[in-house]
Amino acid sequence: MLKCTERNKQQILDYIGDDYGKCLYLYIDLKKYGLSNENVSMWWQLDEQGAIRAIALKYYTGMHLYSRDNDFDAKDAADLIMRELPSMVCAMKETTDKVAEHMDGYSQEVGIVLRLEHYENIFSPDVYAASYDELREIADVLSEDEALGKPYENDLLYQQLAERYKEKFGRNYLLRDGENKIISHVATYAELDNLAIVSGGFVSPAYRGQGQYGKILGSMCRYLLEEGKDIYSYHYDAGQSAHKSVGFEKLGDWAKLVRQ
Repeated sequence: MLKCTERNKQQILDYIGDDYGKCLYLYIDLKKYGLSNENVSMWWQLDEQGAIRAIALKYYTGMHLYSRDNDFDAKDAADLIMRELPSMVCAMKETTDKVAEHMDGYSQEVGIVLRLEHYENIFSPDVYAASYDELREIADVLSEDEALGKPYENDLLYQQLAERYKEKFGRNYLLRDGENKIISHVATYAELDNLAIVSGGFVSPAYRGQGQYGKILGSMCRYLLEEGKDIYSYHYDAGQSAHKSVGFEKLGDWAKLVRQ
């Protein structure tokens, strides 16, 4: 795995092409920050003819790995990971399975990546885009949910929501009840002009099992489709039925290698 520089950026983007659904955060970080950013490092693996076989991008302490044909030297990629020791390595499962054979100290978590293929026109006019002033309330609500709030302290979650909002890198959608309390929430956690990644799905316990998440997810997707975006989502457990009802289909198995 050889270190890349900014002058290699376009060649790497050409290698990914339209296959970015299998390396979304790598693609987004590369497009957004480039290789001149001090927090971004990137490597590629080339064959004897100089063709790219695999690429890896590290942003802060997380690493993303991608191989278009999954035909690469897994030991070489694993050696890079063990030198850099990222807190987490993300890739399609077929890729993590290959490198995990040559690594110690990491455990694998498996989920799926989904893509909106055929929008089913699920929409509610009561769903709206939250303002900046509502982000603190959103952070408070999400922090009380074990799955969404567990990885973050309240202030850190609020700061991340605020940063995404200011940079137009993410947005939040809400549905409220007659007492103005938040019934459900969904967000984009990363966006480019051509794509968006959906996350942060939440439904108040009193409203679960009533199709509320599908309603808010479908409504946000309509707005995103009107902007011409491809829409993706990751899932490790709940929420797949709502995604299916909106028109998402499984793109493939996704995995995280988490450092122990």
